[in-house]
Amino acid sequence: MNDVPGIWTHARLLLRKDLMTEWRTKERLSPMVFFVLLVLLVYNFAFELGGAALWEIGPGVLWSSFVFASLFGLQRTFAAESTNDCLDALLAAPVERGALYLAKMMGNVLFLVGVQLLTLPLFGLFFNLTPGLYLLPLLVVFLLGSASVASIGTLFAAMASHSRLREFLLPLLVLPVLIPALISCVAATGVILAAGIPGRAVQFWPEELTLHVGMLALFAVVFSTLAWMLFDFVIEE
Repeated sequence: MNDVPGIWTHARLLLRKDLMTEWRTKERLSPMVFFVLLVLLVYNFAFELGGAALWEIGPGVLWSSFVFASLFGLQRTFAAESTNDCLDALLAAPVERGALYLAKMMGNVLFLVGVQLLTLPLFGLFFNLTPGLYLLPLLVVFLLGSASVASIGTLFAAMASHSRLREFLLPLLVLPVLIPALISCVAATGVILAAGIPGRAVQFWPEELTLHVGMLALFAVVFSTLAWMLFDFVIEE
């Protein structure tokens, strides 16, 4: 039987190791932030996204940049452990495989949420987004969207980690499965941004937002559970 307290203890220690490594190297967060900034800058010159057009095109711009930037981070998920057979040594240690999955998934969630929070002010600056409390539900959408990406992305990153074509294989595996969650992320973000259009009554939590957030939560829970159950088989291959 799995030792649930032990799994969370090991996952916390592994996550701490990954965060400390990233703090020293900045090899994942920096490229992700830089990529999102480049995408936003390109769209800023390509389209006029201010005003009412913001909530129509802006969510797609924002989440397309987030998803493609996340692929940079996902490709580096097991990079440190792949050096000098560290992953084999870690698998031979008395650590539950589920703890490794949880640590890597939570790390990916934190990195992606960090990128989102760092780049959102620049998105607002480039595209004339009106600040206000109505934007607070975006934190929930960002967290659930990041969990959805990380849940399947971590599993597929483990599958592709030993492939010489992992840079091409990982997007082909992740993106088709992620489409339902991405649709909900874009729709939920559009509902939130639309609440800030001048002349509309500002609603902190629009009614139609509940459906999209519920879909994201369901996606994150289901795929996290499935990925956690399958991780033992995937990491052994």
